[in-house]
Amino acid sequence: MDRRQLHNLGLPTLAAALACLTLLAVWFIGRPPSTPLGFPLDDSWIHMVYGRSLAAECVLGYNPGEPTTGATSLLWAVLLGGVHLLFGHAALATRIGAVLVLGGTLHILTAALCADLAQRMAGVRAGLITGVLVAANPALAFAALSGMEVALTTALLVAGVRALHLRAWAWAGLWLGLAPLARPEAALAAVALVVLSTALDRPADRRAWLLRALQLGGPALVLGLLVVSRNLAVTGHALPATYYAKVTEVPWAETPQRLWHALQYVLGETPPMAYGLGLPFLLGLAARRHLRSLLPLVASFAYLLAHVRVSALGEPDVFYAVRYLLPIVPTLTLAFVLGALALGERLRARLRLLPLALLVVLALTQAGMTLQHVSWKLANDTRNIDEVQCAAGRWIAAHVPADRRVATVDAGAVRYFGERWTLDLMGLNTPMMLWQPALYTRSHPVVAAVIVPGLAKPPASPEFVAPWSYRTRDYSATQVPAFGFQAIVTCQKAADSAPRQMVLEGPGMRTLLWCQRF
Repeated sequence: MDRRQLHNLGLPTLAAALACLTLLAVWFIGRPPSTPLGFPLDDSWIHMVYGRSLAAECVLGYNPGEPTTGATSLLWAVLLGGVHLLFGHAALATRIGAVLVLGGTLHILTAALCADLAQRMAGVRAGLITGVLVAANPALAFAALSGMEVALTTALLVAGVRALHLRAWAWAGLWLGLAPLARPEAALAAVALVVLSTALDRPADRRAWLLRALQLGGPALVLGLLVVSRNLAVTGHALPATYYAKVTEVPWAETPQRLWHALQYVLGETPPMAYGLGLPFLLGLAARRHLRSLLPLVASFAYLLAHVRVSALGEPDVFYAVRYLLPIVPTLTLAFVLGALALGERLRARLRLLPLALLVVLALTQAGMTLQHVSWKLANDTRNIDEVQCAAGRWIAAHVPADRRVATVDAGAVRYFGERWTLDLMGLNTPMMLWQPALYTRSHPVVAAVIVPGLAKPPASPEFVAPWSYRTRDYSATQVPAFGFQAIVTCQKAADSAPRQMVLEGPGMRTLLWCQRF
């Protein structure tokens, strides 16, 4: 390795080291000693269920031996399958620790890739600033330690942009083909990046066009056909069950407002956005002569557009909602840095560094101000999930016979810890609940249902009792406080073993279950 190669490794190494420190800070600074080891979302445990199934049965499924399409991030489930293959028989703490290390490593890789890409696009100063801002971002560190797919998505998107910038078309096709398997919104980002890059570097002739198309589009086409074919074979529907359960298409007329809302409000607490104050730095991109500088911005806005077109935007201080948008933060940060540098080039020599300095001060000040709160929230959300969803699963494992079924609203920890056949009342992981709910519940009676009394109350019949319930304090894991109190309802006082009807009714929902005597 020559001196130039060693020099090129300097900034990525610095960014990686700073990312390690940020991960440690987010983990320790606001964490009470009594915080259990776990994840801040129940959805993280859903991914763990799929990973365990893949390792144990070579089936991407939720219930034993039943393939399903509830995994929104197929690639993350595959990686967690590797974790369970290596540590499936180890202690639970070892499995959780392995997932945390995996997420942290992907965050470190993202920071290093951002530093390297920025250095290649605009020089050492851009690489240093970009690497520092991405590495020191508390929100990204939280996401990396959440057990979710955010860090995987950021690493793939940044790697794809970097490969396009280097004109490494085959690598770009691979990374951008894998990115939608981490987060579906990345599909539009990949298409936009390929279109822009092809427009900037047009192939010389028809043969070159064909080769470029195969390199950039081949992996995505093959992987997409495989996923669609599997979905059709499993459920008869081309898209994952989560699409049919969650997606609500937004009118085009509302799209600009939702884009602004997402940037200014939802991402406003994520450095270097600062409630939209970072956006003016993007104006500098218009002054740059190299259109290739637009690649990070195009990736960010295409991903953002895909999300706001199909999903509702939640509260900015709730990771459950913001996690969907965090994958654009590294590429958007790079766009801010490039824009700030371009703005400085339009100023006098003494003021050229002023826009970049303002961006750095803005971002690092916000990071410092939010660090302790983000750390506390990671710990508090994890405790919330452990005290309610994980505890419900542990109760089921201890009290429900292994050959019986249960139903639940939150489908992750109850299934992972309970290790019983589980009916997902939302239909994400048992998709027949979406299309034939009456028939499906009738043919799959349960002996217990984990419900959220604040959203749906069971019938007042004396046949149904709640042997377990718990309300966690200071609930902050989602934007629905009612999820902080859950109960397990069973049919224990029936005179015979015939299934009883249990109607769960609440605002906007009505679910009919068939319950066997406990």
